Amino acid sequence: MNNLAIGVDFGGTKIACGLVDTKTGRLVGTTKKKTRVLDDSKDVQARLQSTIDELLAETNVDIKDTLGIGIGSAGMIDRKKGVLLLAPNLGVSQIPITEPLSKHYNVPCRLGNDVEVGTLGELEYGAGRQCDSFVCIFVGTGIGSGIVCDGKQYLGATGTAGEIGHTIVVPDGRKCGCGGSGCLETYASRTAVAKEILAGLEKGFDSGISDKIDLSKGIIRSKALAHGVESADELVIHAITKAAQYMGIGLASLINFYNPQRIILGGGLIEAVELYLEVAIKETRLRTLSVPGRHLDIVKAELGDFAGIIGAAMLMKNHKQT
Repeated sequence: MNNLAIGVDFGGTKIACGLVDTKTGRLVGTTKKKTRVLDDSKDVQARLQSTIDELLAETNVDIKDTLGIGIGSAGMIDRKKGVLLLAPNLGVSQIPITEPLSKHYNVPCRLGNDVEVGTLGELEYGAGRQCDSFVCIFVGTGIGSGIVCDGKQYLGATGTAGEIGHTIVVPDGRKCGCGGSGCLETYASRTAVAKEILAGLEKGFDSGISDKIDLSKGIIRSKALAHGVESADELVIHAITKAAQYMGIGLASLINFYNPQRIILGGGLIEAVELYLEVAIKETRLRTLSVPGRHLDIVKAELGDFAGIIGAAMLMKNHKQT
């Protein structure tokens, strides 16, 4: 039986696509395109199809010889209908995903949240192997998490469990794309770091990476932040440290409530900026209750940028979720 499946990681800054051997987790080939604010359903489908077509051309694989297409998308989704309900970081809502793709390629297609599938990848082939209880947090443009309980993913009553980025850390704080205020995502994400740097520049502070920030959107790449840390850029170090401290506050609250065996941290900011990881772990340890804190591992995700691709492909297996 052919175990190959296509996995698509549809995020706030990129669409990454890969051909995955679902039996071993091995990547056969990958391709990637930058995303931008998308206009409508046709625009979304065109971007997804062009990325998938490029992957098929590079790997020389007939899509009919695969199990189908699994997609992990940023934002809130309807798994049964295969619809992207709301994605503030992508600028779209109420977008059908699976039906148009399945009809276009004549193969099965399944949709999951991007963090959900990243967690699935880590559960199957990454840092969550042989761990019955963990939470996987991905930090990038936004912040999301996936929950594993008794060795299975927990999705919640409405399928939206794990929105740690929208827990409140500052009452009546910064406005968030979700419509709320004071969310962790607005203080601890890469977007939050960029905005903190922009605020510093407006106050007259200097930074060697000022030309790396998209002034209109407050966007900066993780690699640019890593370069700022390596060059001892005070403004960058301040912004990253502040964001990581907020992440520690959020993680401590999560640990005190859920009492998992392990916390797995991944995403572009975690992968690229060691300072963020170090400060977040230190702050978490300081604020977590002593008993759950002593029996907890905090580790980096093992699959890196490929967690979402591999996990999305795993959606095409008969994987039981709760």
